[in-house]
Amino acid sequence: MATFPEIDTQSLTVEPEFNTLISPFDGGGEQRRSKQLYPKYNVALAYDTLEVADVRTLWEFYMARNGAQEAFYIYDFTLFLEHKFNHKVQYCGTADGSTVVFDIPGRTTTSHTIYSDGVDVTADTTILVGGGTSSSDRVEYDTAPTEGTIIIADFTGYLRIRARFAEDKLPRETFIEQIYSYGIKLKGLAPA
Repeated sequence: MATFPEIDTQSLTVEPEFNTLISPFDGGGEQRRSKQLYPKYNVALAYDTLEVADVRTLWEFYMARNGAQEAFYIYDFTLFLEHKFNHKVQYCGTADGSTVVFDIPGRTTTSHTIYSDGVDVTADTTILVGGGTSSSDRVEYDTAPTEGTIIIADFTGYLRIRARFAEDKLPRETFIEQIYSYGIKLKGLAPA
């Protein structure tokens, strides 16, 4: 899967989306239920100034994804800052019974806690720096987790977000104008 070009931005907004079903009761109370296990992250990027080559790179990336058709990864771009955020309950994968290495959805990660079906198994794992999809860090198990086991990680670092372009139909001139006026909007997708 492709990675969004890492071009210095004026600002980046990451908006978690949880998709909660809320059922109101006649007495004023309500019942809430989550319709998805993990949040999706919508992203808005704004650019103040860009080199012509950077504008071309963004346009070519948009065209190569066929607008909103193809998903890609984007890092939270705090990569250009020194501050890293803590990320909790991030989906790494579902075990197949033989795989021992799973991508952590982050880069330059530290302070790891790895869970197998909710049980802390950090002591039975090794963190591998880089080498994963889109240069993500990885976790290696001493022995393969049982088939169907859900692998989750808590970590500090730069979050890898799975997204697509929000707009599917943009003339090149409008795309370039929006980069400076409104920025680029990305729709967060469920982790894969």
